[in-house]
Amino acid sequence: MSSTPVDLTGNEAAQGSAAGPPPISEAAAAEDVGPLDRQEVGADDQVVGRHVWLVSGVVVVGAFMTQLDGALVNVGLATVAQDLGASLSTAQWIVSGYLLALVIGLPLCGWASRRIGAGSLWLWVLTGFTVTSALCAAAPDIGSLVAARAAQGFAGGLLLPAGQTIIAQVSGKKLMGRVMSTVGMALVLGPALGPTVGGLLIAHASWRWLFLVNIPVGAVGLWLGRRLIPRGDRAPGSNFDLTGFALIGIALPALTFAVSWSSDHHGRSLPLIAIPLLVGVVALGAFVRRGRRVQTPLLNTRLLAGRVFAAAAASSFLAGVIQFGALVIWALYFQLARGYDVVETGLAMIGFAAGAAVLPVAGRLTDRFGGGPVSLAGGLLTTMAFVPVALLPDGIDMIVIEGCLFVLGVGNALSVVPSSTAAYVAVEPAQLPDAVTMINVFLRLGGAVGAALLVTVLSWAAGTDATAAGSTGSATFHAPFWCLCALSGLFVASASWLVASTGRPARQ
Repeated sequence: MSSTPVDLTGNEAAQGSAAGPPPISEAAAAEDVGPLDRQEVGADDQVVGRHVWLVSGVVVVGAFMTQLDGALVNVGLATVAQDLGASLSTAQWIVSGYLLALVIGLPLCGWASRRIGAGSLWLWVLTGFTVTSALCAAAPDIGSLVAARAAQGFAGGLLLPAGQTIIAQVSGKKLMGRVMSTVGMALVLGPALGPTVGGLLIAHASWRWLFLVNIPVGAVGLWLGRRLIPRGDRAPGSNFDLTGFALIGIALPALTFAVSWSSDHHGRSLPLIAIPLLVGVVALGAFVRRGRRVQTPLLNTRLLAGRVFAAAAASSFLAGVIQFGALVIWALYFQLARGYDVVETGLAMIGFAAGAAVLPVAGRLTDRFGGGPVSLAGGLLTTMAFVPVALLPDGIDMIVIEGCLFVLGVGNALSVVPSSTAAYVAVEPAQLPDAVTMINVFLRLGGAVGAALLVTVLSWAAGTDATAAGSTGSATFHAPFWCLCALSGLFVASASWLVASTGRPARQ
């Protein structure tokens, strides 16, 4: 690999020279191995080039920031409300505004990646996320904080899929699983570590540090990104589908609001749930229909006509439901049934993080056997992790609980990344921006549905608003854990569909 320094100006012409990594080209991305710094070691072993790993490591910085940030801020809501003299319901918009802006920004990633290049987009939105983090930390009142968080959410919605697009383009199809697993680590560790880190910051510093921690991380990411991230190919002729953006801009926030409202009100105020749900479903259907008919849609929803991509998308949605739903229920279990505080809850979740450490192995297995068989194994392990806690009585020994969390972490690692990787491998290189964006939409919607569904089931089992009741018995959690068992069964069925769609993968 050349040791010549990269041109720091980001000039497109300079990137195509020997001065640094070239722009991502469709021809290079279509090769069996990554286009950057390949090494061939025997017929059965492809080694990812050092530069590809460096690129993926830089991308993980942005992914980890966005995942950690959400978990950090959730911990500090009450403290922020008290310090800024706001009600808790008003302070909740710090989270809700972020999520709504995130789902509005997310669908733009495919178009923006084609327009300016995935690498250039990543650098711009990382800059935006870092700057808005500083604005959040400096906010003098609740209104300013909510506005800054909305801007931060918009940038965050683009940051993760832009990074995944870069990784998918530089790694090539045969090595995509193991390189994509680096981002998977950020997706798992961010939510797992967030409550502990957030609790410590609140206890020993100030709520403003929940946002200040992003600034040095973002600065390092930008410094490395300007030197290592390929800017990507541009397609200046890509027209912006304003009608499509309006439809998806209505659909995703409406669906997110509907499922969030249902969990907050536990089935009450049915019209306030049904109306945005209906609006969201109709707008989403119109968006999908438009994507199949117009020549340059915001997102190429024709990809869903492919059996492999459709099966992988369904698996990704269910994986999001299970992952986010399980994390919420386990956190509530430790706090309501065992009386743990936020920091203790974060430490109790260490088993899940330890199990998720097998993600690099999951990536290698995906490259070797395909995403379908690996995600099917992950679904079976996930089901096994929920059955014991759904059956056992109050007072389960923590060793058993940590064992279940460890198995859940392993199952999650074998489910999320392999199913999404199967979707990316199934499309042409030019379709990767759309494919990555769509899979992230499915994951986000799945996460919102999972959290809302499981909290609603828990409240139904408790016969009250369990999250506000202060405490509840362990047996009350049997219902949501059985629900998670059923959802895992659906994931197994979806993964089986993915296996059947791809056929038996060739051994590499």
